Amino acid sequence: MNIAFKQAAHAAPGPYLGFSLQPVRLCYHLLTAPPGSQVSIEYLDDVAVHYRDGSLLLEQCKSATRHNPISDRAPSLWKTISHWLEECAHQRVIAQETRFQLYVVPERAGKLASMINAATSTEDVEAFDKKAQLLELKTAESAEYLPFLRQYLNADNALRTTVVSRIKIESCDQDPVAPLIALIEATVPSELAEMIARAAIGLAKEWADQLMRAGKPGIVDRDAFRKRFHAFVQRSNLPGLLISLSPKPDTLEIDALLAVRPTFVRQLEIIEVDTNETFRAVSDFLRTSADKAKWAETGLLYPGSLDEWDENLVRRHSSICGEISDLHAERTPLIRGRLAYRNCSRIEAALDGRAVPSHFVHGCLNALANDK
Repeated sequence: MNIAFKQAAHAAPGPYLGFSLQPVRLCYHLLTAPPGSQVSIEYLDDVAVHYRDGSLLLEQCKSATRHNPISDRAPSLWKTISHWLEECAHQRVIAQETRFQLYVVPERAGKLASMINAATSTEDVEAFDKKAQLLELKTAESAEYLPFLRQYLNADNALRTTVVSRIKIESCDQDPVAPLIALIEATVPSELAEMIARAAIGLAKEWADQLMRAGKPGIVDRDAFRKRFHAFVQRSNLPGLLISLSPKPDTLEIDALLAVRPTFVRQLEIIEVDTNETFRAVSDFLRTSADKAKWAETGLLYPGSLDEWDENLVRRHSSICGEISDLHAERTPLIRGRLAYRNCSRIEAALDGRAVPSHFVHGCLNALANDK
C-alpha cells in the first residue's frame, strides 16, 4: 500500500544519520504498528506512523542525557508544540486525524508536561493555557523559549485545544533499546534478544537510507519489514549459522576507504583486478570487520576463535597458491595472482562449527592481506 503525503517543510532527510534515537524509534514502531501501516523517518516528523485509515502518529524524539527537554522552560518543549500547531494550521496534517507524541529518554518530568499528558478536555487545555500565560508574564525577553511560547499562545484557540488534547509525552525508558529487547525476548532466547534488536534497528535504518538515497521519502512498509525481520529471526535461531549483524556499507564508506588505499587494495591494484572486484573487496572487508566486533561483543564468538580461523585461512591460501604455481607455471605473475585471489574468494569454511555469511571469508582474507 502506498500512501502519499505532502512533505513537512522542516524535514531534512540526511542530517538524521548522525543520530541514534530516531532509527531505534523507527524500528520500534515498525514492530508495534498494526497491519497495513507504514512508518517514516524525517518525513512528516522525526518519526511518524501512517495508519491504514489515513490517521497519523507524529513523534518527536528527544535525548535527555544533558538536559530536561520537557521542563517548563525548555525551548524544545515549546518549539515542538508550536511546530505541531504550525503543521496543522498549514494543513500539512489534519489535527483531528493526528496524534502527537514527544518521546524523551532517559526518564524526565515537568509540571506543565504532566498537565499536557492529562489534558483530554477543553477545560483541561484552558487550565494549561492559564499556566502558560502566567509563565509568559514571568519570562525575561531574552529567554530562548519565549518566541515559541508566544507562538503557542497566539495560535487559534480551537486548534490549540485540539492539538494539546491529542499530545502525549512518553518518558518512562532509561534506554530506548530496552522496549525493543522486551518485545523480542518473547520469541527468542534471551541471549539472542540484544543481538537481534541491534540487527533489526540496522535493517530499519538501512531500508530508510536506501529510500532516501534514491530520492524517495523514508517511508518503510510495516508488513514488508515484519516479513524480512521474521525471516531473520528464524535464521538467527539456527544453531549452526552465524548471521551477519551489519548492513552493507554504503558507497560513501567504500569510497572513503578506497581513497586511503590500504594494503589489500594496493595488492589488488598490482594484480590489476577490475574495479567491481575491488569495490566488492572493500565492501566485504568493512562488513566483516563490523561483524567480528558485534559477534564478539554479543558473545557469539569464543575467545581465540578468530585466531584459529585466521590460521586455517592462511593454510588454505598457501595451498591454493602452491597448486596454481604447479598447474599454471607458464602464466604471468599477474594472471597467477588473479587466479589465486579468485580461488580464495570462493573458500567456504565454518567458524566454531557454524556456517558464516558469504562475505565473511572474503573479508577475512582481505583483512589478513591488509595485515601482511
